[in-house]
Amino acid sequence: MQKLYIADDNVEFAEYLAHVATRDGWEAEICSNGLKLLEKLKKGDEPALLLVDINMPHMDGIEVISGIAALNRPMRLRFMTGGGAPSMEAAKLIAQARDIDVGDSIHKPLSRDFLRDLLQTEAGALAQMQAQSL
Repeated sequence: MQKLYIADDNVEFAEYLAHVATRDGWEAEICSNGLKLLEKLKKGDEPALLLVDINMPHMDGIEVISGIAALNRPMRLRFMTGGGAPSMEAAKLIAQARDIDVGDSIHKPLSRDFLRDLLQTEAGALAQMQAQSL
């Protein structure tokens, strides 16, 4: 079972993502901000997909990058926003500079079909990461 962490302060949207992912066989965890995401990430070591909102209280998507980079865990990261693209592009560049594997950005809202395709793509990427680490 693939592991998914959703960091988004929009509870309804995060629950929607988790519901679709769970139905597709993922184990999903919801975090309302970057601090809670880092707390949960430290408790595991299996490969994981992170869907991280750029704009959150307490610790946003850009601020969480340093904490993610310090973890010794195979992860893929996708930034999400309902706003403008410049902050997502900045976050992506910062994460890539810290050798974090970052996929294409996600613009909200997103359809169930788009999400299911994204999860399928990411499951393949995580499987490759896991195979390479063996």
